[in-house]
Amino acid sequence: MNFNLFGRMANYAICASFALAMHCAVSGCSDERHESSINAVDVINDESSSSAKSLSSSSTANSFFSETWREDCLAKINEYRATENLDPLTLAPEEKQVCTDKEAADDLAENKAHGHFGNCGEGAQNSGPNFNTSWRKTATEATDAYLKMMWEDEKALVTSGERDPDKKEDYSYIGHYLNMKGNYKTVACGIALSEDGKKGWLNINFFRK
Repeated sequence: MNFNLFGRMANYAICASFALAMHCAVSGCSDERHESSINAVDVINDESSSSAKSLSSSSTANSFFSETWREDCLAKINEYRATENLDPLTLAPEEKQVCTDKEAADDLAENKAHGHFGNCGEGAQNSGPNFNTSWRKTATEATDAYLKMMWEDEKALVTSGERDPDKKEDYSYIGHYLNMKGNYKTVACGIALSEDGKKGWLNINFFRK
């Protein structure tokens, strides 16, 4: 199936936050964050299905998480950045990874995207909320799928001329891509699962240093 990230079809959805630097007066925030959601069939929207208790790779041994999934996340981001001759990122320190897991867990528990944005000192955040773990069965599979949509689908809108990175009204359509290619140095990839393991929440935080 060809996923359309931008809501061109009724059963697809995107909830995007604009560049916060452009919208401080509205949001009271200070930088960039962006959220993606996928086909409604693959997203669990029932808040009762989530739990305030969650599982993450920082807190539990779970077959969903491999020992290298964060390195896999980093490698995929750098693979995309290399296509535009951008410098590779490195993994943020362990405490940032743990913090990003916690942000994802808190967002999952509250069902609120970017509800804890900035708690880890990040400059930008891409989010994949409420994904069903039957859609992707490992953290690496889920992260790869989201990163592919975030980069390839949104870049296509830029290269086609349909969306302009210099227009703030277009940010909601291409913000993931812009964040991924931004002038950042390190990245933290965090995923939390609901207590029953059926629902996941991905946050990718980008840091200036």
